[in-house]
Amino acid sequence: MTDRTETPAETAEQKSNPTAAPEATNMTDDKTGAADTQTRAAETKPKAKPTPDPVSEDRSRSVDTDALVSEARAQERERVSTIHGLADKLQLERGFADDLIKRGVSIDEARRLILDQVAAKVDETRTFPHVSIPLGGRDATVTRREAISNALLHRYSPTLFPLEDAAREYRGMTLMELARESLETAGASTRGLSRDEVATRALHSTSDFPEILAAVTNKTLRQAYEAYPRTFPLFCRQVLATDFKAMHRVQLGEAPQLLKVGESGEFKRGTLGESKESYRIETYGRVVAITRQVLINDDLDAFTRIPAMYGNSIAQLESDVVWDIVTSNPAMADGTALFHATHKNLAGTGAALGVDSVGLARAAMRKQTGLDKKTVLNIRPAFLIVPAALELKAEQLVAQNLVPAQSGNVVPQSIRTLSPIAEPRLDAASETAWYLAASPNQIDTIEYAYLEGQQGAYIETRNGFDVDGVEIKCRLDFGAKAIDWRGLYKNPGA
Repeated sequence: MTDRTETPAETAEQKSNPTAAPEATNMTDDKTGAADTQTRAAETKPKAKPTPDPVSEDRSRSVDTDALVSEARAQERERVSTIHGLADKLQLERGFADDLIKRGVSIDEARRLILDQVAAKVDETRTFPHVSIPLGGRDATVTRREAISNALLHRYSPTLFPLEDAAREYRGMTLMELARESLETAGASTRGLSRDEVATRALHSTSDFPEILAAVTNKTLRQAYEAYPRTFPLFCRQVLATDFKAMHRVQLGEAPQLLKVGESGEFKRGTLGESKESYRIETYGRVVAITRQVLINDDLDAFTRIPAMYGNSIAQLESDVVWDIVTSNPAMADGTALFHATHKNLAGTGAALGVDSVGLARAAMRKQTGLDKKTVLNIRPAFLIVPAALELKAEQLVAQNLVPAQSGNVVPQSIRTLSPIAEPRLDAASETAWYLAASPNQIDTIEYAYLEGQQGAYIETRNGFDVDGVEIKCRLDFGAKAIDWRGLYKNPGA
C-alpha cells in the first residue's frame, strides 16, 4: 500500500462525495500493482549492450600513441645526454660518444664501452712523478720548462748553449719575470705582489720554477765537469760499485805451464796463484744556498757560474784522488810500495827522459813475470806519463814528423807509438820523474769506481729551511786503488 498525501481539493471533494474516496483508493492500488509488475518484468528482462562509438575509440587510441611517442623521446633524450655527459666527464673524444649514440647503444652498454675506452687510454700513457707524456707526444709543462731553462743557459753562454726555437719567447726575460710567469702558469695570481713576495712564492710554491733552476744548475755543473781535462782515464780502468762496502779485487795468476806427459804417464795438477787488493768508495759533497735576494737582484751567475765552479771542483777531486796514488807510492797488499825494486818497476838510478832510458824502462816491463815468478808477461807500454815540466820534451821524443840530422838520434817507431800524458800534479812531487803505463786492456793498473747509478757529479735541490731560498747539494761517490804494479814503471829522472 502506498502512502499518499491528499491535497485540499481532494479533501473537499471527498467531503462532498463520500463514495468517491473508496473508488479512488482502489484505482490507486491497481495502478501501483501494475507498476510493480512492470518493474519486476523489466528487471528480469536482459539488458541490451551499449553500441560503441567509433569516434571515441579512435580518439582513445590516438592518445595512447602520443603518450608512447613522448615517452620514447624522453628516454632517447636521456640516453643521449647521459652518454655525452659521461664522455665529457672522462675527457673522451666527442666523436666516440656520437658513434655510440648513432649505433643505438643502451646506457648500460655505453657505460661499459666508455670504461673500456678510458682503460685503453690509460695504457697508452706513461705516468711519471710530475708529468704524463702520451706516446708520440710531449707534455706542455715539460716543453715550457725546458724552453725556459734553455733561455737562461743561452743567456749564460750563447756558444755552449744555442738558443732553441721554443725558448725565443723567453729570451731577455729576467729571473723575476720568469718567476712571475711560472706562478701564473701554475694558477697563482701575482697581481699586487711585490718583488719579494713573488720571489718567496716562486721558491716555495707548487710552481715548477725551482725545477727550472735545478735544471739550469745541473746542466752548467755537468758541462763544466765534463769539460775539465782529466788525464787519468786513459790508463786507468773504470768500474761501478753497488754499495759502500770494501771491494776485493782478486788478481788471478797465470795458468801453470803445461808439463810433458810420458807414455802411460799421469797428468799432474797445477794451481793458480792469486793476489788481492781492497778499496772502497767514499762520499764527497758540499751544499750551496741560493736565496731570494739572488732572484730579486737578477743574479744569474748564482745559478750558472757557481755550479760550473762546483763541476770543476768535482773533476779536480777525482784527479787528485787518482794521481795521489802515483805520487804517494802507497803500499800494496804484499806490504811493498807500488813502485819498488822488489816489484821490478822502479829504476835503480834516475835518468833523464830520452831514447835510451825509455828503452830500458820498456825492457823492464816486458820482462815482468806472473805471480808464479816464471811466466814472462811481455807487457807493452802504451803511455808515457810526464810532469808539465817535461811535456815538451816528451812530445819531441814521440813526434812522428821530426827527422834528426844524425842517424844516432833517430827515435824508433816503437817508441813513437807511445801516447804522451802530461799531468801538472806530478810537478809538486818531482819535475824530473817520468813513468810508463800499459793499456788497462792488457793488464790492470789503477782502478777507479763510482757508485752505481751516480756516475760523476750529482746534485740535489730542495727548498731551503735554514736559508730563505733553494739549497743545492753537490755530491760525488768515488774511490780509486792501484790493482797491479806490473803495468806501471817509474824512473826518478835526472
